[in-house]
Amino acid sequence: MATPFFSPNQKARQNKETGLSVNSKQSGGRFFQKDGRPNVRFRGISYMQRFSVFQYMLKIPSWKFISLVAAAYVVVNLFFACVYFAVGVHHLGGMEEITVLGKFWESFFFSTQTLSTVGYGHVFPDSLTSNTIAAIESFAGILMLALVTGLIYGRFSQPKAYIKFSSIALFAPFKDGYAFMFRFAPFKQHFLTDVEVKVTCVMKYTENETERKNAFYSLDLELSKANTLASNWTVVHSINENSPLYQLTRKEIAEAETEILVFVKGYDEEYANTVVSRTSYVPDEFIYGAKFNMMYEPSEDNSTTILHMDKIDSFHEEKLPVSI
Repeated sequence: MATPFFSPNQKARQNKETGLSVNSKQSGGRFFQKDGRPNVRFRGISYMQRFSVFQYMLKIPSWKFISLVAAAYVVVNLFFACVYFAVGVHHLGGMEEITVLGKFWESFFFSTQTLSTVGYGHVFPDSLTSNTIAAIESFAGILMLALVTGLIYGRFSQPKAYIKFSSIALFAPFKDGYAFMFRFAPFKQHFLTDVEVKVTCVMKYTENETERKNAFYSLDLELSKANTLASNWTVVHSINENSPLYQLTRKEIAEAETEILVFVKGYDEEYANTVVSRTSYVPDEFIYGAKFNMMYEPSEDNSTTILHMDKIDSFHEEKLPVSI
């Protein structure tokens, strides 16, 4: 889509410390994905140089983590079973199976007992060769146990914000004008304090009718800090003469490939650490002329507050005071 020529609002406060590219020709697509990850792919460096096993194992879903650990356990035991079988099963005492396949599986299960240092004693090393292999395997088992224990602890102890953002953002009536709004809420039983929200608007424009650039603006918020985050928070940017969105139509906002970058950080008392969460909104996710519905209410006995997380995107139409 061609970027139109228009002059950015000179009264809007630009942010030149985003660390993102100003030249729009050098960047493609949105800057951040919905889950907050940078929308960047690396080239010019090998996969192994940029790949971190530790970070990968910390971030993958639990089912995939367990599957990979189980697969590694089976592969290592199959490897040592093959080693025992290759040097000769006559080096192992207590073998009862007669068939080749049966002897292999006995070697495999002897390997699992050795690797985990369980050592039931049904099959045992009966020579210097098999004792040496068993010693190497038990040492490998200690290293694997320490590694997996560290990864499991890292996954459980890794600080996370556990914040759910609305998938849409609204242009809604606000006071005597209108405002840009989105909301988020904590979805785990943890407590965030000293919460701060920073919102940056990115717009593409053409300078001197030839050079395309990105303009970054720090959006002024009605409330940017809160002592605590126990319920949902609707973030409001009032669109006035100091806003980069001031007097722009929805068509101009779309043609400028506007992206709203959201950064939320707070102090998690349980982890005793600062946690961060990010997301972004693009024109396809904007709703014009709407207001969010309430997503919390008192309980039936009025003893507590019920927060309906499934209503975080719930809204109703409401006419804007201006035509955009």
